[in-house]
Amino acid sequence: MGFATHLGPWLLGTVRNTTGTTVGTIENCGATVVSQTFKKNYTGQAASATTDTICVLPAGAQILEINIDTTVAFTGSTAANVSIGDGTTAALYWAATDVTTAGRAAISNAAAKLGAWCGAASTASPNGIGIGATDVKIIATMTPTVAAVTAGTVQYTIVYTVADSTGLQFPASA
Repeated sequence: MGFATHLGPWLLGTVRNTTGTTVGTIENCGATVVSQTFKKNYTGQAASATTDTICVLPAGAQILEINIDTTVAFTGSTAANVSIGDGTTAALYWAATDVTTAGRAAISNAAAKLGAWCGAASTASPNGIGIGATDVKIIATMTPTVAAVTAGTVQYTIVYTVADSTGLQFPASA
């Protein structure tokens, strides 16, 4: 099976423009949801911070979900704290969380972090929605404490919708 690349958002639905007031004549299109995944084996990492680019999101993208899955439990270090940001603000999207135990990290983010996912406080994109008017690197910062990691693997998945080239979350015209 191969991959196909489509350079723009896909809208799905049966009615593109509203022409009436009853179901079947009211616009019902929505943007598709996509994801990017990055997996990192931290075995051998010293007890100091390291950063990795998880992915790059297109301008105007809106983050819907962040999954941090520890697939191999951490040993050696007493804690393995990870935060997710944009390279400028280390914990812009996810506050520091210990991920030493195998499983999915629970979301315990404050409203301000979740607001950054959709750009609620941003006026960077033309409509104030999304991560901004330019592509953004999503960075994971891992900080083991006390000792080097002797085992530990984490998989990061960013789920998002794509904006069109005008920066709008949904294209204004076909």
